Amino acid sequence: MLDHTKIKKGDRVRHRLFGEGTVTDTLPIGDDTIVTIKFDNGATKKLCAVISALENADPSFLRSANNKSSAE
Repeated sequence: MLDHTKIKKGDRVRHRLFGEGTVTDTLPIGDDTIVTIKFDNGATKKLCAVISALENADPSFLRSANNKSSAE
């Protein structure tokens, strides 16, 4: 799950039901962030980041995370 405070415009994210998409807007609200996402299927959704359990879909992020954990 992504840290909702670090999600920004242009990030590629993955949702378990809607698939992959690009963040087009963020709005921090209390202990969560409302994230507007344009999904690859053409749908645009506004989701609460914490409740939605968004994951990072950027392959370069995943590679660096895997290299970091294998180096520890």
